[in-house]
Amino acid sequence: MPWPAIDFQKLKGKDAIRKYAGHGIPCLVLVDATGKVISSTYAGAQYLGPAKVLGDLDAIFAGRVLDNVAQNR
Repeated sequence: MPWPAIDFQKLKGKDAIRKYAGHGIPCLVLVDATGKVISSTYAGAQYLGPAKVLGDLDAIFAGRVLDNVAQNR
């Protein structure tokens, strides 16, 4: 895997990380520099899958601004 991953066995006592960990594997979460969730494989308890996050990344890299991404002006 070419990006950082979280070992779910090591999350005990790491509340700052747990809030992004989702409900299971696979869980892909895209956060901005302030910690705001931009995209996630979960919407509440509903699993959307990693294709949703990857599609959002494609949109960002293509220069399209997502509704939930803060614009720097």
